[in-house]
Amino acid sequence: MSQSAVHLRPFPRAALGLAAVALALHLLPRPGYGFHRDELLYLAMADHLDFFRMQFPPLIAVLGRVARLLPLNLLGAVHLLSGLAGAAILLVGVAIARRVGAGAEGELITGVALLVAPLLLRGAALFQPVIFEMLWWSIGTLAFAALLAGGDRRWWLAMGVMAGLGGLTKFSAAIFGGAMGIGVLLSPLRGDFRTRWPWLAVLVGGAIALPSILGQIHWHWPFLAQARILRATQLARVTPGAFLGGQLLMAGIATPLLLVGCAGLLRSGALEPFRGLGVMALVALLALLWLRGKEYYYGPMHPLLLAAGGALAGEALRRRRVLYAGVIGMLIAGGLALIPIGIPLLPPAVMARYGEAIGVTRALTTNRGTVLPLPQDYADMLGWREQVAAVAEVYRALPDTERARTTIVAGNYGRAGALAVYRREFGLPYPVSRAGDFYNWGPGPADPAVVIIVGGTVEELGRIFGSVVEARRIGTPLGVEEEQEVRIHVCRNPRQPLDELWRSLGPDWG
Repeated sequence: MSQSAVHLRPFPRAALGLAAVALALHLLPRPGYGFHRDELLYLAMADHLDFFRMQFPPLIAVLGRVARLLPLNLLGAVHLLSGLAGAAILLVGVAIARRVGAGAEGELITGVALLVAPLLLRGAALFQPVIFEMLWWSIGTLAFAALLAGGDRRWWLAMGVMAGLGGLTKFSAAIFGGAMGIGVLLSPLRGDFRTRWPWLAVLVGGAIALPSILGQIHWHWPFLAQARILRATQLARVTPGAFLGGQLLMAGIATPLLLVGCAGLLRSGALEPFRGLGVMALVALLALLWLRGKEYYYGPMHPLLLAAGGALAGEALRRRRVLYAGVIGMLIAGGLALIPIGIPLLPPAVMARYGEAIGVTRALTTNRGTVLPLPQDYADMLGWREQVAAVAEVYRALPDTERARTTIVAGNYGRAGALAVYRREFGLPYPVSRAGDFYNWGPGPADPAVVIIVGGTVEELGRIFGSVVEARRIGTPLGVEEEQEVRIHVCRNPRQPLDELWRSLGPDWG
């Protein structure tokens, strides 16, 4: 695979067409689904954007502000942003394949594999930091590959910018940045440390990521508290076998390419100049295995591995046209079968029957180990607007004098995020919650006449208030367990000042 020959060819139109298909899939109607629980949280974060003093990497809140500025309904706007990121990853993946020497066949195989991989389908279906993190590290990997191929040393700056954006998006940037650094040190690029370029990259990346660190310092490192809770509740169930098996599930029909790419970057003579990329992917894998990370945490390495696998497969099939066509056909056919698992295009009841029919129990298992009729992400897209409408009915039933002094408290961040996003539509005050980031946004008015609490039971709340009345129950049968029956309470006569209670309880990161 000649590098000079690759770079003389124009970028393939087929890849642009595949990227357009990827974007179009994410803009199709999603009948019966609304915002995902996490999307509601990130849009609430955008309401409280303070770039240098956030409890979390602030880029997702910035993107939430961008979504509000687009001339679309908010749900369509966030899907457009994440869909664009997914389409861009496909194009960057093809560019990586070209950099490591893929011919036209390898480019097309890579593009189709990235189009149909469930990880990218699902990732780009959700407005979450995950898909943007994958984009930054994919571009950073392209810069790494360009440097290994003898490209302009200014690619170092691209690596630095992407590492910085990674740090501005998720704290897992420490893992991937460290893995990339080790890959560089164990490649011929270590000689570049005698020049200014790597140091400029470190400086640029650190400057871009600085707001994430400043926010942690300001709030006394809430990330550490979140990490402890996460390890105790969810990561404790992640075994090495489940983590590795999850990589195959996320690659779907493209699994053989993922494995070929992994082995090829470490062992293939054709990819020997790019061994540093293989080291990076291996170090990141071992680090996440050691830390017991969730399966999708390794997602930023998938475009690289699929690109390497596509390059090798394309070269092997270059003169075997029938077999090459068969591989493309297999990827497309297998991908079509899994599209409903990646993007919620089937109505919830139909999707539940489809998931049962194709036997994808693993894809229907929640991060707490239970099995739902729907994939957890889909279940988390149900019932939020209806829940807020029920709260609004309770709120409007209050006397005018009490309604003006009412605080609405949500028991988890999904409910709080839904109340924040839909509050204007239903004429509600901004919600209050102890859930995670909401806690530091305050307890609301100091002396409310009425507190409407979404969640809990009369018995639990009776320990805090002198009067507790269950006003409504609202359920989402196909939703996640805690949303299948939610009680809405009207509470009066707190047994102690609510601001004191707030300070004593602290944030809930569960």
